[in-house]
Amino acid sequence: MIESLKFRELTREELTTLNRALDKWGVFEFFKDKAVVIAEGTPKKVCLISADIRHILLKFEPEYAGLVIGELQKGFAPSLQGADVFASKTKSTKYYVTVNENAVQLVLYGRDLMGDSITLASEELDENQLVIILNPRKEAIGVGRTRFAGKSITQKGRITVTTLADAGSYLRDEG
Repeated sequence: MIESLKFRELTREELTTLNRALDKWGVFEFFKDKAVVIAEGTPKKVCLISADIRHILLKFEPEYAGLVIGELQKGFAPSLQGADVFASKTKSTKYYVTVNENAVQLVLYGRDLMGDSITLASEELDENQLVIILNPRKEAIGVGRTRFAGKSITQKGRITVTTLADAGSYLRDEG
């Protein structure tokens, strides 16, 4: 049975949390004039919608609408779709890690990242930090969480980023 979602405007607190996250990911300016709503559920999903349909969406309560860019719980966590939008619209590199071609295939199979497969990562990253995993062409292929901080993220022979979500899951889930 498909769960019907109820859409609503963001509360002031939710909007503040979202805006801080968008600033962190380097996409605040891009989203400044975009319409977003909350799809109620556990967790709450943040959906990017067309401003033209906002009033229709809130009035007629469709089951699905927009692009889920992330989830709101205690903070904001980007979805794969959100990560893809963020990666294409940001100039920031702080919360993004780029991997070599060999690692791309491993990430797409849900594997964690070894430090020696990371070609670019900010030295400002903290341990337990959410990051968007990029291929060499700067396309989002996953979302992960760092196991180490700073330069330690590129240490050889150790898993340094845990893959939380990857673009290959869509294909694996079909089978």
